Amino acid sequence: MGLLSYGVSRLTGASDVNARESGAREATELQRLKAQVRELEASVAHTERLAREAQVASRAMGPRVGTPMAPGPASVAMGPPDAGLSMEGEDLAAVPPEPTPDEAVARMDARFFGEGVDPVWSHDATRRVERLGAVLPQGARIVSLECRSSMCRLQMSHPSQDAFQKFLREGLIDDANAWEGPFMAALTGAPGRPGEVEAVAYLARGGVDLAP
Repeated sequence: MGLLSYGVSRLTGASDVNARESGAREATELQRLKAQVRELEASVAHTERLAREAQVASRAMGPRVGTPMAPGPASVAMGPPDAGLSMEGEDLAAVPPEPTPDEAVARMDARFFGEGVDPVWSHDATRRVERLGAVLPQGARIVSLECRSSMCRLQMSHPSQDAFQKFLREGLIDDANAWEGPFMAALTGAPGRPGEVEAVAYLARGGVDLAP
């Protein structure tokens, strides 16, 4: 019986010791956590103070160099009412209207037939333009071809407007090697056989301005 009591007494004493040790550890951990919280609060307060000081210093220094400033009243130029509109109208009136296809062809013909002949260039250019005949659509034909000093004049007949556009696209636009200079082409009012569309193309030498 004494052994039993003794045994119970030993167990009870060990439990008390463990409880005291556990409480001591918890108290130490609590103190450590409180210290960490105080350090964190001090760090936050320090950061807020630095931010306020930086804001005050920024206001005292004014805008940074390179910051665009609003123009003062003396630097704003004022014009008379509707000055921009009237000037715009004058500019529009000064721009010549775009010529019609017939007018463009007439101007290009006058320019072409008024220039001399460069024998070397015109010979080489004629051979290059003749090769374009290989891409003429079925039913199309070359009516006349002449090259002078700055351009060639190619007069054609096509079975339809679609055939004419097909020739321009496949023979000149899509093939960058077909002709090295600028060109202009237009349908003309020249009468042809029934079902035919007359057209003329001006193929200029490289570097030549072809504006009519």
